[in-house]
Amino acid sequence: MAPRKSGRRTNRPKRQPVRRILVVTEGTRTEPQYVEGLNRYLRSTGTTAVVKPVPVGRDPRTVVRKAIEVRDKAVKDEKGYDVCLCLVDVDEHETLSAACQLAARESILLLVSNLKFEAWLRWHVEDKRSPLSSSQLDELTTKLGLITKKILSPSFPFHAVHEACETARRADPDLEAGRIGPDPSSAMPILVDLMLGR
Repeated sequence: MAPRKSGRRTNRPKRQPVRRILVVTEGTRTEPQYVEGLNRYLRSTGTTAVVKPVPVGRDPRTVVRKAIEVRDKAVKDEKGYDVCLCLVDVDEHETLSAACQLAARESILLLVSNLKFEAWLRWHVEDKRSPLSSSQLDELTTKLGLITKKILSPSFPFHAVHEACETARRADPDLEAGRIGPDPSSAMPILVDLMLGR
């Protein structure tokens, strides 16, 4: 008599390790809210990433320094991150080029939005690439129902993130981390790809 097979399946696919991503942001409200909301949305579609947003609220060089500090502490605590990146704006920051150099030396991905993060948010609802001033971007994102006083709308269209990525790539075909693209531009598709495990 042949031995009975147990009910267990032995050829199950192995679970992929969850990618841990550290995201340090210049903005203290909009960017962290966006990263957390996008992470929730992508998880609902089956993507698994542990994303830790750390709002700093200073100039780009300070944001990179904070990323180094948080990353190094996590390594010391044996909870290191697979990827560390910073979200910064061009705005009128004098330390942006120094931040790009520091990030490159420390292997931190610096994702720059030109003129600012609101350009990226805009592309979730419209494929328009005209340069706008900071105040015009604020007015437009409010008018489009995306933000109110730096608070992301509860009904923000995260489902349109793929269209936003396509628009960003058309706006800046040479899109990459650590580079200041044309106005408007955003390197946010890099974070989206990382969160999707690409």
